[in-house]
Amino acid sequence: MWQAHEYHFSFSTGSSGGHSYFVPLVGFGAGLGLFINGFWNYRKLRVIEDTPRIPVRSIPMGLVRVHGKVTGSFLLASPVAHIPCYYYRVQLEYWEEQGKNQGWHIVHTEKDQRTFYVDDGTGKVLVNPHSAEFDLPSTYWAEIGPKAGGGPYLDPSLGLAAGPSEQELRAYAAKANRPLFVGDQKSVAKLEAKYAKAMEGENPLTGRGSFRITEYCLVAEHEYDLIGTCAQNPQPQDDQDRNLILKGQNEPTFLISGLSERTLERTLRKRAVIRIFVGGLLMVFMMAIIIASLFKV
Repeated sequence: MWQAHEYHFSFSTGSSGGHSYFVPLVGFGAGLGLFINGFWNYRKLRVIEDTPRIPVRSIPMGLVRVHGKVTGSFLLASPVAHIPCYYYRVQLEYWEEQGKNQGWHIVHTEKDQRTFYVDDGTGKVLVNPHSAEFDLPSTYWAEIGPKAGGGPYLDPSLGLAAGPSEQELRAYAAKANRPLFVGDQKSVAKLEAKYAKAMEGENPLTGRGSFRITEYCLVAEHEYDLIGTCAQNPQPQDDQDRNLILKGQNEPTFLISGLSERTLERTLRKRAVIRIFVGGLLMVFMMAIIIASLFKV
């Protein structure tokens, strides 16, 4: 990465005979988080299985599941591939090598969203995507640099002739990972110079260093599956615009997915099983370390 920092921490959150419990406690907390997240995914799977799809014209108040084409007037253009959409998320990763540790690491994310309609042919309903969980396949990705493994990929269903050029990708990567300097002109100039020096050797604009950009979009005029809470639209445009789907107060499930029904359910089931198993195993292992340390003489 452009700037490599090494931090050393020394914690003593509780010790017996000089043995620190910080690492096993953190491990136990991580395991607990995985365990809870696994059950959350299982709960979400059961909600989806128990909520059949219903035509938009027949949706009642409360939890609903609909499928249709997303439309609307408030279009966005994704910042990398310039895809017309109502939601996008861009993920920028850099290849890092520190000793034996190497791999892709996320250094920047960017997202934005707008309200839209879901139209299934029987009617349309407004959707406020605030706080929604998006489960979307990537619409575009590319890897640049010595560690690039392939690509670029551009979803053929978009009907676009070509994606961004390599120069455009490098410009986005440089801009996305650039810090914001605030202060008087002299201080900002010094910080800018220091930053430019730190980037020497791995500045994406010079062609050195490896990075990957992935873009996820809720593409205009494409079909998606949506499960959320139907409420009364406070600002209807006409008699056919009286409903609104959003995240409910009593039922938190609010999912917008570009996956097929079978793929979505299989993904959630697999995610739940793995996280419950790994989380439980990690908690048991870390608790065993803590107990062994407590009774160690």
